[in-house]
Amino acid sequence: MDDPTTNRADKSFNVERDAATLLDLIENGNLSEIEDISDDDDTDIILPNVTSAAERVGAEVIRHNQEQQLEEETFLEEEEIPINYEHFTTPRERVKWRRKKFTQPPMEPFETPVKDDPVLRSPVEYFKNYFTDELFEEFATYTNMYALQNNVLGFKPTNAIEIRALFGLHIAIGTLKFPRINLFWDRLLGIKIFLDTMSRDRFYQLRTNLHVVNVLDTPTNCEDRIHKVRPVYDSLKKRCLELDLDELLCVDEQIIPFRGKLNIKQYTKGKPMPWGVKLFVLCGKSGQAFDFIIYQGSRTGLNEDNLKKYGFGASVVLHLSNRIAEPGHKLFYDNYFSSFHLLQLLKARKIYAAGTVRVNRFCNPPLYNDKEMKKKERGAIDELVTIEEDIVMVKWLDNRCVTLASNFVGSSTIDECKRWDSSKKIYVQVPRPEIVKLYNNGMGGVDLLDQLISLYRIYIRSKKWTLRMIFHAVDFALSNSWIEYKKDCEQLEIPKKKVLDLMHFRMRVAESLVKAGNPAPRSKRGRPSSDPPPFESTRKPRQNEEVRPIVEVQKDLVDHMPFLDNEVAGKRCKNGICQKRTHFYCDKCNVHLCIKKERSCFAQFHRK
Repeated sequence: MDDPTTNRADKSFNVERDAATLLDLIENGNLSEIEDISDDDDTDIILPNVTSAAERVGAEVIRHNQEQQLEEETFLEEEEIPINYEHFTTPRERVKWRRKKFTQPPMEPFETPVKDDPVLRSPVEYFKNYFTDELFEEFATYTNMYALQNNVLGFKPTNAIEIRALFGLHIAIGTLKFPRINLFWDRLLGIKIFLDTMSRDRFYQLRTNLHVVNVLDTPTNCEDRIHKVRPVYDSLKKRCLELDLDELLCVDEQIIPFRGKLNIKQYTKGKPMPWGVKLFVLCGKSGQAFDFIIYQGSRTGLNEDNLKKYGFGASVVLHLSNRIAEPGHKLFYDNYFSSFHLLQLLKARKIYAAGTVRVNRFCNPPLYNDKEMKKKERGAIDELVTIEEDIVMVKWLDNRCVTLASNFVGSSTIDECKRWDSSKKIYVQVPRPEIVKLYNNGMGGVDLLDQLISLYRIYIRSKKWTLRMIFHAVDFALSNSWIEYKKDCEQLEIPKKKVLDLMHFRMRVAESLVKAGNPAPRSKRGRPSSDPPPFESTRKPRQNEEVRPIVEVQKDLVDHMPFLDNEVAGKRCKNGICQKRTHFYCDKCNVHLCIKKERSCFAQFHRK
């Protein structure tokens, strides 16, 4: 039912002003600070009656005999007083609801960001935006320092090149997924990228001593519980903050799996891996992460005033939503974060938000209870709107009742969705409110990111929480990098068959980290190994079976040396369309290339 008092006033207050503040101005006679509102603003707010405070307590549907009388309305210019977002929240005791259809406010359109001059880079370049060369230098420095401090026997100092190779091998391990790590060095399988890069013992030695900070420099009363991996996550977050936001955003939890001893370890019911370190992530619909917070209890780093006024869940959303600078974005979250005042604060910042709710956080709205809803047909809708018409709640009956709230959309355009009817054993069409459709469409970003990480997770069986967090950051960066790469491919209209999938993208990054900038592997000196020789196939090799190396290795200008083969007939040159035959080959790239007086395919092949 529409409120009849909305037609009595010629002018109206801006809904974004606090009713209590305006009442104080009227009672004290400070009307000089109030000016008329423009005719373009048709939003109205009802002031509660000053003499009947009892009628303002609680949250109920306003009836005809409970209508509030409007005072003379004027408008305070926003330019005179700086905006304080606290003025945009309504005290709980003054929240009033009425059962009516929500009128969707005018919304600012979202402008999709487009790069002026997009360039498709190599996979490892996308990854190095998250794990920079400077970060690998820090890993090498502090790994050497940690080994020296602990007098590790037989430890040979490492460098950034070897640390990059270590990370590349871990990426390959997570992608290939053998049941045991030792199998990657098994000579029977003969995986060259492992056999030629480093020994198994050196791999374990580097991983055991891997550090990115000097542990002796830790302050006595350090409040950062993840200080040992802080540089990694700072580098990760720096790149996330540089990305262009999607139109549809969501906030949800993510778990870094870990069951060992750690004082910030959490248990999250319903997650595939419930034990671990919790992250709160701001993601787009594409699964790309734009910001995150690592949960550390009282030391999480949230605003103390927001924690006291609005609670932990709302404070997380407010913190992550600071990333949203442009209007037009739609933000979704679940009932862990939702609250009435959160929706009002986001609306004041021109952020359109919606999510599932816990009804006890919404000032006791008079929604039909579940028992009453189940008496109706499947698809029944109950909708409530605040008296200021800024917040809407929708309760919808599907297999069970679900309640959502929003500051920009209600039931609005009702469509139909296909649902299974267990009693009739057939699919039926069920009416669905628009808020449910938008929520389902925009809420799965963090789940998609979790799915991409879980496909090729770098599994480490270790009690060191630092290793788990470091290599989770690697998986996180790889998934984000791949989404960046796919977006650039779409903008450049590259055919889908030429776009790398996630598995091949990861292997390209692994190969680049291991080989690019590294010298070519040399044959080992000394006595032959007692291990059985690798399996040699009796199949006759095909002619011209040489495979060109990846571009990052081909043009790194490191240790590319020409050698002569012992073949009777030369092999075809692999430089472009050259059809000549030659006996010269590159020792590192393992392909044949011409070296002649009149031309040098060897130099052209490796030149940047």
